[in-house]
Amino acid sequence: MPTEPLVLLANADKWLTESLESVLTQGGYRVMATAKRQQVLELARRFVPDALLLDLGLDQRASDNLALCRALRADSSIARATPIILTTAGPALRVQQLEALRAGAWELRGDPLDMEELVLRLGVYVQGKLEVDRLGAEGLVDRASGLYNDSGMTRRSEELAAFTARQGMPLACAVFQPADGVLTSGAADRLALAFRRAGRISDAVCRTGPAEFAVFAPATDETGAEGLVQRITDAVSRSAAVKLRAGISTTPGIAKRPSGGGTTTSLPQPPPPSPTDLIDRARNALH
Repeated sequence: MPTEPLVLLANADKWLTESLESVLTQGGYRVMATAKRQQVLELARRFVPDALLLDLGLDQRASDNLALCRALRADSSIARATPIILTTAGPALRVQQLEALRAGAWELRGDPLDMEELVLRLGVYVQGKLEVDRLGAEGLVDRASGLYNDSGMTRRSEELAAFTARQGMPLACAVFQPADGVLTSGAADRLALAFRRAGRISDAVCRTGPAEFAVFAPATDETGAEGLVQRITDAVSRSAAVKLRAGISTTPGIAKRPSGGGTTTSLPQPPPPSPTDLIDRARNALH
């Protein structure tokens, strides 16, 4: 029988903690609870929960009440796929929600807290995290960074190529390497973590060498690929202090013919773009 997912619950409100613990337990989760801010990071590192449910009140004495969330998201022992849900007393204002997202939380929920919706949303998030864990166990994910490895890239890029071809959408590939040559092992791993933070969920971000990275971006044309390269190089430069060079390649989208009226003759579907060809062209375009 599969092990029940583990939720780390950190809240100073004893009554609310007991209520949440009861609801989560009934929902099929194991719960580890603490009311002490200083224990959260230690417990997360030691027990590697499948989700974290944190109250902003734990940071009420700090000038930055999102400091704990940022510390958790920056810790390399806590997988990027691990959902962090924040709660706060009173309504969650839009500006607070945006700041929570920037700090690495998946969402911020205020009062009144809808327990049923919370558990349902948590279930969706945790299933995604467990799927990432499964892929890692199958050897499709680079354990040091949490990015797709060569095997994972092959599978995911082929899925994206088939999907974009069916939908008539473009597909872009970008390859990144350090501009200043080979990095040390430690620096390369820090670069990989920077890529993990900079990548989008919709893209396939892959570690294709010790210090080479590839990104497959669906629904992204040449202009969008140039923007993607700029966004990632800027983010990596800020967080890892590494200057990158990049090459891009794209395959155009094929507009679908309108249905109804006119001739009924259908054109053959174009074959999916070759991910191998895309990445080879992107490597050749490195500058």
